Formats: sequence, C-alpha cells, structure tokens
Amino acid sequence: MIASMLPHRAPMLMITKLLTHDKQKIIALASIDANNPLLQKGRFPGYASLELLAQTSGLFLGLKFTANTAPGAIIALRNMEIYVPFIPCGETLIIESTFLGGSQHAAMFEGTVLIGKRVVMKASITLSLFPEEEKT
Repeated sequence: MIASMLPHRAPMLMITKLLTHDKQKIIALASIDANNPLLQKGRFPGYASLELLAQTSGLFLGLKFTANTAPGAIIALRNMEIYVPFIPCGETLIIESTFLGGSQHAAMFEGTVLIGKRVVMKASITLSLFPEEEKT
C-alpha cells in the first residue's frame, strides 16, 4: 500500500510501515537501507530525516485526498531543528506528522522524527503535489 501512495522506490522509499493515521495525524516507521544514496560514509545524516517527514506527510495526503501516487516536493521549510547528526543504517525510525491545513495540492505539516523516544529532527513543512500530465 505504501508504494502505491508514494512515487519513490527502494532504496529511496524509506517508509516501511504505517502505524496509525486519523484526520489530523499519521505515524509511520522507516528504515535506512545500506544502499540509500543519501548516506555519507555509511551513515544517514540527521538533516536527511527531512525526507522521512516529507514521505510520511505525502503518505498522509495520499490517504486523505488522492488514494494514489502523486509526485511532489517540499516547497517551504520552517523551524527545522536537528538533534542527531548521523543515524546508523538499519535503525528503525518513527515519524509523526500532524496535518495543519491545506488541500490535496498544497498542505502544511508539523512533524518529528524519532529513534525510540530520542528526537532526531523536528520541522514544519509545506508540501505541494504536482498533477500528472495527461497523456495524449
């Protein structure tokens, strides 16, 4: 189901499991594969956990609005705080994202990435989904 909602594929599809979601919040698990192109000397940079928040928030949009894959991008980032400089491969991360408002085309989220109870990163993001071009 996750792969059908996000345009990513391994090793960039890092969300491995949807734990829970409701009308305002989503919680998912992620794992960092040893083949991930964002690795630096075998470690995942803490700032790259922004991608985990974006993927989880994109999954929320898919579940809430579109029920299918839609490419998108982070168009705004606010208040990013990084608490862990590097994350080892194979670590399981918890991503919590809260929908602050918006539509299927652009939406704001506030989220946290954790290892257990340890905060890795916090940020507020705005995502924009891009409509697929019609094929003629």
